[in-house]
Parts: sequence; structure tokens; C-alpha cells
Amino acid sequence: MKDRGKTEVKVGIFVFLGLVALFFLTVRLAQEAFTPKNTYKLYAVFDSVSGLIRGAKVEMAGVQIGKVGNIELTPQGKAKVELNIFRQYKVQEDAVAVVRTFGVLGDKFIEIRPGTSARFLPEGGMIAKTESPVDLDQILASLGPTIEGLKELLGTKEGQENLKALVANFREASASIKSIAEKVEKGQGTLGKLLTDEKLYRDLTTTAENLKILSAKLEKGEGTLGKLIKDEELYNHLKKTSQSLEKIAKRLEKGEGTLGKLISDEELYRELKALSKDLRATSQSLHNIVAKIERGEGTLGKLVKDESLYHEAKRSAFSRFSLRA
Repeated sequence: MKDRGKTEVKVGIFVFLGLVALFFLTVRLAQEAFTPKNTYKLYAVFDSVSGLIRGAKVEMAGVQIGKVGNIELTPQGKAKVELNIFRQYKVQEDAVAVVRTFGVLGDKFIEIRPGTSARFLPEGGMIAKTESPVDLDQILASLGPTIEGLKELLGTKEGQENLKALVANFREASASIKSIAEKVEKGQGTLGKLLTDEKLYRDLTTTAENLKILSAKLEKGEGTLGKLIKDEELYNHLKKTSQSLEKIAKRLEKGEGTLGKLISDEELYRELKALSKDLRATSQSLHNIVAKIERGEGTLGKLVKDESLYHEAKRSAFSRFSLRA
């Protein structure tokens, strides 16, 4: 009996030690699951992390780079998430942390979207940019009034009639689109001809080939336009001409030379203006004299207009000629 009692005590001690070892291993494995080795901590603050739990994956480009650690509530009412990142991975300073949903069951995880910065966050650093998950309950709540409105709208006779009219219009539009598609397929109309006319296609192909040939000639410097594009000597000549014209324009602007003085000399302008007035006055006087002559006024006018004076002068000249003879 004593031996049996000793055996039971030994078995009890062994079972107890086994349970202690199992508990210790369980705790260690749990710690390893939630806080893996060879990691460094980063932090991110979200407006909401509903559904995210400790031990969730942290991924970048679909590759797991760490696990979620502790999740705490900040004094501002936001969620501060600890990210345990494997040491072989680095996170840029301008990276973005996003709470995403994985799989059909809707398990949440953290996705790190890489940034473009060449600098990386140090251990204990904070990811500045974050995006919280879209709350399905909020979406449904926002859609609720819309759904209720649709129910009220379609529940009335007028709403049902409007829906029927909308469906009828949609059918008519579909029939019109189908008719247009059939016409286009048959080559009817402008669009149909563009799609089915072989001659038009050949013409367009020929035009494209001609443009290609023309472009090649221009590239080689052939023809007038090609020479204008490629001829360096002509370019230099045009450049020199442009520079000469620019110099002439500057000289004219400064009032140099005859044309420059004509353009910018105010005194010369006034003199020419006065001369112009004199010329206009002289022209007017000449016009008046010619008019008087035309009317036969004055000596010259009478000489021009008086026929008897002309005949008298002619007889006098004839008499003198006869006497001399």
C-alpha cells in the first residue's frame, strides 16, 4: 500500500510538472504569435479599427511583413495600433497604413502602401498617413433613407406608372441603338460608310502612305519645304536677315537715318504737316484758277474760251504774212 501511495504521488507530481510545462509553452507560443522575434515596432493612429484584432497580419504588396500588436485608445478617442515589423523590411516615411478586409469572413488586416521617400521610419516611428475601413453599418444606414424613399415612390400608383414609362423609354432607346448598330453594320450612313467602305479605307491608306513619303522627303531635305527645314545655309541666311531687320528696327526706333527721322523727329513732322497744308492751299488755288479758265474768266480764260479772239489773232497773223510776201 505504501508503494502504491508513493507511485500515485510520483504520478501526480509528474502530471503537475507536465501541466506547468504545457502552460509555460502555451504562454511562450502565444507571446511568439502576438509578438514575434526579430521585429521592431511602428505605430499608426486610425479613426476606427473595428474588427481588427491583435495578431492580425501586416502586409505590403501582398507580402506579410509583420503582425499587429497592442491596440490602445488615445485620449482623443482614436485607435493607436502597434505594428511589429520584421527587421528585414523597411517602411518609408511617406507610407500609408490602411485597414483592409481579407477573405469572405471579413478578417481585418493592415496594408502598408509604399511611399516614394528615400528615408525610412526608425524603430518606434509613427506612420503619419492612415485610412480607416469603410463601416458597412454606416453605408447601410446612409442607404436606408434612399431605400425608404424608393419604396414610397414606387409604392404609389404614380410611381409605378413612372417606372413603367422609364422601362418603356429604355426599351425604345435599346431598340434605337440596335437599329443604329444594324445600319452601321450594313454600311449605311456616314459612320457605316467609314467602317465598311473599302474604297474610303484604301483612300485613307493611300493618304497615310503619301504623308509617310512626304515626311521622309522632308526628313531628307528634298523639295522647297524640305530645304527650308534642312538647309543650314538658308537657315543662317534667314537668321542674318532677321538680325539685320532687327538692327534696322532698332535704328528706326532711335530715330537714326532718314526714315528714322521721318518716324521720330517731331519737328520734321510739324514741318511736313505745315508743308502739307501749304500744298493743299496751293492745290486749292490752282483748282480755282483752272475753274476760272474753264469758265473763260480773266485774260487767259478769254484766250482759251473766246473764239472771236482766236479768229482775230489768226487773221492778223495771216495779214502780216501776206505783207511780208
